[in-house]
Amino acid sequence: MTRFIDVYIPDEIPGYPCISSPRWYTDLQRVSSGAERANQEWESPIHTYTLPDAIRKHADIEGLHDHWMAMSGPAYTFPFRDPLDFASASLTRPNFVPTMSRVDQPLGTGDGATRNFQLKKQYTRGSRTTTRNIYHPVVSTILVGYNNVDPEVLSPGRFWSVDRLTGIVAFDEPPGSGAVLTWGGLFDVEVRFESDDAFDGVIETYGVSGVADVTLEEVRPC
Repeated sequence: MTRFIDVYIPDEIPGYPCISSPRWYTDLQRVSSGAERANQEWESPIHTYTLPDAIRKHADIEGLHDHWMAMSGPAYTFPFRDPLDFASASLTRPNFVPTMSRVDQPLGTGDGATRNFQLKKQYTRGSRTTTRNIYHPVVSTILVGYNNVDPEVLSPGRFWSVDRLTGIVAFDEPPGSGAVLTWGGLFDVEVRFESDDAFDGVIETYGVSGVADVTLEEVRPC
């Protein structure tokens, strides 16, 4: 089944503050000498998002309940805006849209034949770079660069579109060999509710303390 339902969690449930935890899957082995080997199973992490005290009143429960029912608990997935990482450019503070440009992130290099390019974001410290695929761009915000300029103003123009469900940028004509392609814009992540009984925990905690956390798990598209 198609799991992704492109509907945000209700406004009653605040997306910030948020504990955004990127988690890796790493097989660590210590050999007899005491040295350690690491086998990284995933190319990029999967996030857990905890919204502390997101439930504070009955209206919040109602909003969460409606979303829970519509998503069939954890069966269906939906978009979420990670307040710590949702843009092509670096954030100046959490949950604040930064100034973005069409040259923020690399998209690829033209070869004269390829029309489709996956949106990606790079994270670099020193000589080490990790690349993450971006699957759910906010289409209205996406800018594309072709040798640092808008591809549509070229002569002839290179027209393009971006898919909300895959993050694929498709050009009407293949970019020329050696063309440097870049992009900028906002993106969401695909999430689900934690488990089939997660709503029970929210209700129980709210009933005892008057507030409750909401936890969402990132889902990597198949």
